[in-house]
Amino acid sequence: MLDFIRNTFQAASPAARTPSTHSNASKGPFDPKQQSDGFMTRVLIVVGTVLCVGLLLWFLWASISILLLSFGSVLFAVLLRAIGRIFCRISSKIPQKLAVTLALLLLIGLITGFVMLAAPRISEQASTLSSNLPAAVNKIESQLEETQWGHYIIDKVRSDASAPNLSRMTGYVGSFLGIVANTVVLLIAGFFLALDPNLYVNGFTRLFPIARRQRAREVVGCVVQQLEGWLLGQFIAMLAVGILTWAGLMLLGIPLALVLGVLTFILDFVPFIGPIVAAVPGVLLAVLQGPEMMLYVGLVYLGVQQVESYVVVPLVQQRTVSVPPVLVLLGALLGGVLGGLPGTIIAMPTLVTFMTLIQELYIKDALGDHQSTDENK
Repeated sequence: MLDFIRNTFQAASPAARTPSTHSNASKGPFDPKQQSDGFMTRVLIVVGTVLCVGLLLWFLWASISILLLSFGSVLFAVLLRAIGRIFCRISSKIPQKLAVTLALLLLIGLITGFVMLAAPRISEQASTLSSNLPAAVNKIESQLEETQWGHYIIDKVRSDASAPNLSRMTGYVGSFLGIVANTVVLLIAGFFLALDPNLYVNGFTRLFPIARRQRAREVVGCVVQQLEGWLLGQFIAMLAVGILTWAGLMLLGIPLALVLGVLTFILDFVPFIGPIVAAVPGVLLAVLQGPEMMLYVGLVYLGVQQVESYVVVPLVQQRTVSVPPVLVLLGALLGGVLGGLPGTIIAMPTLVTFMTLIQELYIKDALGDHQSTDENK
């Protein structure tokens, strides 16, 4: 009994409670266990963030074709709205949706009329070209055979031509069907987007806080305005290039001068690559009339491009969107690497969109600089 009382007294005394006091004092911010737990938490947060960013980048890369198609639909909707606004200015009684429908019918009618006008003459010239082209090709081959690098090129082309081409033809057919399907989707999606753009703009702005929704709507309006200005400037430049090409080829007496001019007008939409591709049919037709005519036709295409670069584009950009030439080159290269030919086609409007977003969201909102825009105008 005395031993029980003695043990109870010792347990209740301050000396007996001292180890527990030291034990509790050791549990603080400098506890090694707590430091280890905090470090592991930060490591998990960093690893999780890197994984989320990696998954997001992988998703964007895997869906690059869908993103390009979506942006192309938006660009086509902007074009339809711009043309529809012209109909509304002609007659204020035309509703906006009817004006957009008329704009779509106008574009389809122009394309159909061009095909019906050009198809018979193209077929006639194609048959003439197919009958006379082998002689021109043989003449070019004989001239290339005289040089070492030309001999290498001819051997390479012949070896590729003799290889089995069933898979190649299957790939061409699949690519053609894919282009047709994507074009149909782009036209339909762009048309419905142009009919009621507020539906999609309102849904997009609801992703932002209520206090920032009006600013988000203003930024979307700025992007659309810049894209319309770029489309207007691009159309003027394309029209000038097409007319100059048609006039130059007609003066030289090249067959299908009007068709080649329209083809140059269309392909000039693609930066850098389009003008080169547009010059190939004209040069092939000039081969039938001799090497001198081929040289003259090449000079016509080269001269037209110089006039566009140094005369037409600077004059147009005084009233529309101005894009630095270096950014145009880098944007076209990046678009080609990421999305191939479709990426190259929409590289310029994508660049215009990013430039507008940087101007509105970073320079104006983040930096508070509202004077740079006025100085650039």
